[in-house]
Amino acid sequence: MALYTLYLTFFSSLAFLAFLIWYLASPDIHTRRIAGLASIIAALVTCLLSMYPLSKTIKLGLDLKGGTSFLIEMQGTPSPSAVDQAIGVIRKRMDSLGTKELVIQSVSSNRINVQIPGLGEGDREEASRQLSRVAKLEFRLVHPDNASLVQQYLANGNKLPVEAALEYEVLPIKERARDGKETTHLIVVRRMAEMSGKHVARAFRNVDELGLPVVVLHFDSEGAKQFAAVTEANVGHQLAIVLDNEVKSAPNIKQRIGEGQATISGGNMTLAEAEELASVLENPLETPVSIKEIRGVDPTLGRDSIDSGRRAAVYALVGVCGFMLIYYRLAGAISVISLFVNLVILLGLMAQFHFTLSLPGIAGIVLTIGMAVDANVLIYERLRDELLLKKPLHTAIDLGFNRAFSAIFDSNITTMIPAVVLMFLGTGPLRGFAVTLTLGIIANLFAALVVTRNCFDWLLTLNKIQDVTMLRFLHNPKFDFLRFRHVGVVLSVVFLFVGAIAFHTKGDKLMGVDFRGGDALTMKYEVMTPMEQVRSTLEKAGVEVSMLQYSPEAHVLLVQTPEGQGTKVEEVLKSSFPESKFTHGGLDRVGPSVGKELKQRAITALSLGLLGILIYTAFRFEWTYAVAAAIGQLHDVLIALSFMAIFNRELTLTLVGAFLTIAGYSINDKIVVFDRIREGAHLKEKGTFYEVINRSLNLTLARTLLTGGTTLIATFMLISFGGPVIHDFSVAMLIGILSGIYSSHFISPPLAWWLDDYKEKRAGRIGHKAPSPA
Repeated sequence: MALYTLYLTFFSSLAFLAFLIWYLASPDIHTRRIAGLASIIAALVTCLLSMYPLSKTIKLGLDLKGGTSFLIEMQGTPSPSAVDQAIGVIRKRMDSLGTKELVIQSVSSNRINVQIPGLGEGDREEASRQLSRVAKLEFRLVHPDNASLVQQYLANGNKLPVEAALEYEVLPIKERARDGKETTHLIVVRRMAEMSGKHVARAFRNVDELGLPVVVLHFDSEGAKQFAAVTEANVGHQLAIVLDNEVKSAPNIKQRIGEGQATISGGNMTLAEAEELASVLENPLETPVSIKEIRGVDPTLGRDSIDSGRRAAVYALVGVCGFMLIYYRLAGAISVISLFVNLVILLGLMAQFHFTLSLPGIAGIVLTIGMAVDANVLIYERLRDELLLKKPLHTAIDLGFNRAFSAIFDSNITTMIPAVVLMFLGTGPLRGFAVTLTLGIIANLFAALVVTRNCFDWLLTLNKIQDVTMLRFLHNPKFDFLRFRHVGVVLSVVFLFVGAIAFHTKGDKLMGVDFRGGDALTMKYEVMTPMEQVRSTLEKAGVEVSMLQYSPEAHVLLVQTPEGQGTKVEEVLKSSFPESKFTHGGLDRVGPSVGKELKQRAITALSLGLLGILIYTAFRFEWTYAVAAAIGQLHDVLIALSFMAIFNRELTLTLVGAFLTIAGYSINDKIVVFDRIREGAHLKEKGTFYEVINRSLNLTLARTLLTGGTTLIATFMLISFGGPVIHDFSVAMLIGILSGIYSSHFISPPLAWWLDDYKEKRAGRIGHKAPSPA
């Protein structure tokens, strides 16, 4: 970004904040109208400048541009300086020229995440070796009577004589003949090193006088002094160069070496081995590490994900905009304007704060499209109520916005709570989804409460609007929802019971690689081979397949195996079915310990999300409403979980994100309903509390169906066009939204009525009795 663009972005951001504060603080309608328009323009300018150019300002995650992510664990309890040293070493090893867009960051006190964009299938194993090699370099003296001691060692059952064992040990030394054949010899070296490799300033590959690869070491000033002293004191002896307890070479010291350099030769190293050795010697790790998780996506599969995500977003946008224009007419056109401002702000925030866009993040954008107009629906339905009471248009608009505000604010906050939990406890792409959803909620609030209101204010001022007309599909409904309270509860209990049985009987089979550990391989194909043929071939090859699934619309085969067998599966598929033209799409490898940890984090995230929403609703409403709403949202999560278990869908981290989103979104309808019940109770509407609840449910029925409907449009687009990676996520969201609509009418309101009745009886008053059914 050019310097002048940065300055413009900075000043437009300041202008936006100033205009927004002016808008919120100004009591005068004329001033508010001008300040509101100025804040909208400043926000759009800021976001458009932040996005320019879009191809460079919004970073794509590995699941979209392809590459590999490694989760590295350091042994023990390393100090912060040791972690920083490891990050620096890894960066130098993997990107010595600084030309790769590596992402290397600490994710806990002893774990480091390394993301390497564009890393191909053939380079993954080499990258794994480079990342995990400690490269502990030492210079040790070889015993003067080495040959004799080796013979005694072998003759004595691999034991050195006692007099030598205290000070010396036996290590292997490999040599490769010119024909490529490797042989391993033994050599007796001192246990105590003469000097370590921490003083190596530079290491590089070279060739000797015979043209064979060697590695040349250059020491720093302190290392040069130590090496000169060692060689001077041990002329005529062998000095072993030991790397990770393996002797690389053991040259004879012919004279004092004061030039501050040494050469590792012998063994007929290949050029590639010499290059790798030089890299790890120049950048040694102080603390041993192990790779706990590998996640990789082929670049072509990433491009397919981008295309599918783009299609889903476009179709969702067209579907939602079309619905709003048809149903709400002019007001719907204002919603469309608000929606586009919403999306510009969302993308602008992502660009300005350098957030990474992942495939679940695209799903978050698509859901934002569906959820963005929810606030407009609440406002317009409130506006309709006021217009039906024959109030003037400007008064009806004021009341519509004012009376919808609490429901809009509460529903967005409750959706944001689980998103924030995911930001802290989620990993990788799931965290990207949480960031996108959170930014979308912030943009939603601004678009609905400022942009939509400002559009109406200007239309009223310019006399461009005399009336607001809308379609209406429910005319004065009078359903007795509470009459079916027992039926609703029984149906839910039965379904949850079936889900519990499915979950119990299938057990660990429902757990994806994220939670139980193992390899998850994605293979692309051109011609589909029958499933049973693929399974039998893999079983004959000795591969234990835990999951085998085709995704025909994406031409992808998904295979899950125990850890370490994914590469073998790929080789078997390519060699056994050449006509299918299998190619590598991606490989995720999760160790058992990481799987257990991810499972615990998933449970913690769900628990904290539900608890956070319960605390907020208890703060905003009385306890009976809060408990009823909390049980309702838990019901919706469990219904979605039961559905996935019954239909054999694996539980993954992405599904945990869906469940948390369901928890936040499903409570929106309950808040709308309870907000209306609370209003009716406070206004002391005539009738019993039973009648107040039923009246409130009928008054909010249209808006709960419409808000759920717009999000369902977006969710259907995700299912149809989003691709296989987020298909289960989208299905879970669909079930959760439908369950949320159901529980908002047949589960939570009856619970609120029962709890209120219990509270009244506890207080010693007569409980509310339901009228006898006609």
